[in-house]
Amino acid sequence: MSLSGGNLCHTFLGLGDAVSRSLRLAYGSHISYGEETITESSLLQIWNRHSAIVDIQTFSKPKEAMNGADWEWHLIGRKYTLKMRVQAKRLAKNGQQIKRLFSQKAKTAPHPQIDMLIADATLQGLLPVYCIYSAEAARSTWTAANMPPDYEAGCLVGLAGDIKGLGSKYFSSIEQVSVPWHFLVCPKLAKKSPFPSVAFLNGQGDTSETAPKLREPYVVSTEFLYHPDRRDSVRGLLDIPDDYQPVPVIGRVSIDCRQLE
Repeated sequence: MSLSGGNLCHTFLGLGDAVSRSLRLAYGSHISYGEETITESSLLQIWNRHSAIVDIQTFSKPKEAMNGADWEWHLIGRKYTLKMRVQAKRLAKNGQQIKRLFSQKAKTAPHPQIDMLIADATLQGLLPVYCIYSAEAARSTWTAANMPPDYEAGCLVGLAGDIKGLGSKYFSSIEQVSVPWHFLVCPKLAKKSPFPSVAFLNGQGDTSETAPKLREPYVVSTEFLYHPDRRDSVRGLLDIPDDYQPVPVIGRVSIDCRQLE
C-alpha cells in the first residue's frame, strides 16, 4: 500500500494503531479507556507533533454531554475546506454492535442522538461524522491484512448519514461504510473513501472524485461557507423548532493541508 502525505499521514496511522492496541489492553484489565480519553490523548499527540499546521481550541463543555461531546474538524486545502462535526463511539469489550446507536437520546433533545448529530452538523454547515474506536479482534473488514504492515486500524470514520441509512448497529455492517481515519490525510488512499482527498482539497483531485463531493455545503470554497437552504430543509425533515440552537461542540481542530501532496 502506497503512503503519502508525510509525517501527518504516519501520525494518524500510528495513533489509530495505538488506539487498537490500548483498547485490547483495557479490555483485559479493569482500567477504563473511554471515548473522551482516547480523543483527547490522540488530539494532544497530533498537535504536539504538528503544531505548525494544527490548531486546536477547546470550549466549555455543554451541559448535555451525551449530545455535545462532538468536535468540529476543518481540513484546509488550497482550494477547498472539509468541515466536519465528529462524534466518537467506542466499541465495548467483545462488542459486535454499537448499543443504542439509533435509540440513545439526551433528555432535552427532540430526537435520538444520531438524528441530532446530523441536524446539529447540518444546521452549522458541517459534515456529520462518526469516529469509532475499536480493537483489532472486533474488525472483519479493516483488519491488519488491509492495512500497511504492522498497523492496526483503531479509528474508523464514516458518514453519519451512511451509517443511519444502513439501519444496522452491527459493527461488521458499519465497517462497510467506514474507513480508517488516516484516509483523511493520506491522499493516495482517497478513492476508497467517502471523504474527499487532500489532493482534491488542494485542487488536484480528478474529475471522477469531484462530482459526488461538491454537491454538499460542507466541502466548500472559502467564499461559500454556509448554505441556508440546507439548514431550512433539515428543520422541516426532523421537525426541529425554529428557535432550536444546535448543541455546541467542545472544541475545534483545524489542520492546514495546503502543503501536503
